[in-house]
Amino acid sequence: MENFDIIILTVIVSLLFLVFIIATYRELASAEIKNKRFGKESGPRAEMIRFVGSIFTDERIETKDKKELLNIIKKTLSDMEEDENS
Repeated sequence: MENFDIIILTVIVSLLFLVFIIATYRELASAEIKNKRFGKESGPRAEMIRFVGSIFTDERIETKDKKELLNIIKKTLSDMEEDENS
């Protein structure tokens, strides 16, 4: 009976793991049933993508200007990535 505390700890951890597996299975099963539909994306990233899309679909803007805007956006995105990495 020297290792009685280890046996109790093992039983508790095993039960908690079993509860975790059952809860995960139930959640995944209910997610498949619901077929959740998501709405429009919102937020700064989605707004930027919509804005860039509107620039490139607008025929009034010249190709040269579109290329300049694209280069500016690339620089801005690379700056954002550098900020995230640091």
